[in-house]
Amino acid sequence: MDTSLEVAKQKKVDFIWLGVWDQNPGAIRFYKRNGFKIFDKHTFMLGTDMQTDMMMKLAL
Repeated sequence: MDTSLEVAKQKKVDFIWLGVWDQNPGAIRFYKRNGFKIFDKHTFMLGTDMQTDMMMKLAL
């Protein structure tokens, strides 16, 4: 996480975003504790199973 944030800041980007499986509450809590906010969700097929990722964004 620290390296990703440092690289993003060096590149002077406005934000970073990621997708995290909605059935992974530990990861969602981790990202929220690190300042990420849910801004959307994305559904997709993984084999024959419909999956949903929470899209999370951190303004820099």
